[in-house]
Amino acid sequence: MKLLTKRHAVATACLTSALVMGGATAASAAPIGFYAYSTTEKTWISGTYQYWKTGTGGGYAFYDGKFTGVTAKDRDPGDRYQAVVALDYDEFVGGGWRHVKKKVAVVNGTKSWTFKAKANVKAFACDRLRGGKPVNCREWRT
Repeated sequence: MKLLTKRHAVATACLTSALVMGGATAASAAPIGFYAYSTTEKTWISGTYQYWKTGTGGGYAFYDGKFTGVTAKDRDPGDRYQAVVALDYDEFVGGGWRHVKKKVAVVNGTKSWTFKAKANVKAFACDRLRGGKPVNCREWRT
């Protein structure tokens, strides 16, 4: 299980504190904006995500949440590469955790979606040859 980054740990601590103090409901975690360029700077991603703790499994917390207005913009549309938002996360399924690496979520466009029972979610700006695997990936910044 990967540890949360400092920013994610602080956000989780603030949310947990607000929940314990009664200052927020489980579904009112503030949206967090993010952005990144691929290592070639040919892909630009941006959007917002929001998450809230919904349970524990195998000794670790898991979260539900949503991504809103997530965009993968191809800054060099004449080349052979597509702009991709890829995700890494841990998923609680069937009583156990499994790691998912570089799952393609958006290609040359904008989407919104929800997620359930995930932890350590990270987005990456990547390039990819049509139908290929994500390459030249760089992790998001919040």
